[in-house]
Amino acid sequence: MKKALVILCGGLSTRMGSNKTFLPFGHTSLLKYQIARFRPFFETIYVSVPSMENDRFSYEEYCGCEAVRDQYAKIGPMGGLYSCLSSVPEDILFFTPVDVPFSSPALAAEICAQLEADGRHSICGIRNPQGRVQPLFTAYKKECLPQIQKLIQEGNYKLKFLLTQEATLVLDRFLPPEQFFNMNDPQSYYYALQKLASRVPGEFPPGFRAQSSGAASDIPVLSFTAKSGTGKTTYLEKLIPLLKKEHLRIAVVKHDAHGFQIDKPGKDSYRLTQAGTDHMILTSEDQTAAIFSHRGEHPSLESILSRIRDVDFIITEGYKLGDQKKIHLLRKGYNETPVGSRENVIAYVTDFPFESDVPVFDLNHPEEILPFLMEYIHGGITASDKTIPQQ
Repeated sequence: MKKALVILCGGLSTRMGSNKTFLPFGHTSLLKYQIARFRPFFETIYVSVPSMENDRFSYEEYCGCEAVRDQYAKIGPMGGLYSCLSSVPEDILFFTPVDVPFSSPALAAEICAQLEADGRHSICGIRNPQGRVQPLFTAYKKECLPQIQKLIQEGNYKLKFLLTQEATLVLDRFLPPEQFFNMNDPQSYYYALQKLASRVPGEFPPGFRAQSSGAASDIPVLSFTAKSGTGKTTYLEKLIPLLKKEHLRIAVVKHDAHGFQIDKPGKDSYRLTQAGTDHMILTSEDQTAAIFSHRGEHPSLESILSRIRDVDFIITEGYKLGDQKKIHLLRKGYNETPVGSRENVIAYVTDFPFESDVPVFDLNHPEEILPFLMEYIHGGITASDKTIPQQ
């Protein structure tokens, strides 16, 4: 079977404020950067673009790739899938959005190879951190076309309805959070530039410096993780006042797997959000709250952190599957075995003796961990530090 890559560039980029495809990224544009990353793994690369895009512009001349224009306007990625699968000669197409700059091209090639070797499925992909099959960064066979056409005729443009158990082969494995990072607003774009500059300084023109501006890339972050019900919030409720006595400004990011509602029905803010507002800002003399709507997207931790400014320390509660630095909580008789990813666990907090090659602190005495945290905040503790304090 012949295979090809499709880079989806059909998004409206409303939150970014300009077309993401041509944003500067290192020495070049985001699109050219993506093409260069994937070129060693895919001989043929197409660019999926909106039907209303300027016909005079030649993608072939700009980046060396043929553009496939949407046959259906403004129906999202479903239109890109249909237009490409019905227009190009390859049997398997791998679709990736242009705005995921840190995904793995090698994984994309492996997904295509798995789908080619499999004789029973028409789609192959991975699971996102929420356990659902990722609809993009996914390989599709041409035999998907009838189902795609049927969904379009029904006015159903959600890709999840293609990803049935019968049709989809899933590569189940642990993947780093950066695999799912996407740039959907100026804050996440700035964060991606900082990340690229720190990883590959040579990708930037001479003289470029990743500026220190109080952004999240400059702020120490630490996740407190545990099985639900262990008592993370209760522990943090006792710990945060101790940190405040050290004159620290603290931000907390709490992951809620079940969803939440800040606005109350009947309130003006609720009515405006229901009317379709993407960002809702509530402000008063003492507090300001920002509600960013991202229906169905579930932003990555990195994109959330990119919005935080002017604090000394960021605590996240949850995100146990990520590869960020963590302190893991255990409770006797309830949760005595670590859950989630153990990568970058720098300490444990327990109420029973626990053998570990990283420090272990008493769950019932949060003051004991304070010196350790202060050293971490000031850069003295790393994930590879195996020193166990004297108890």
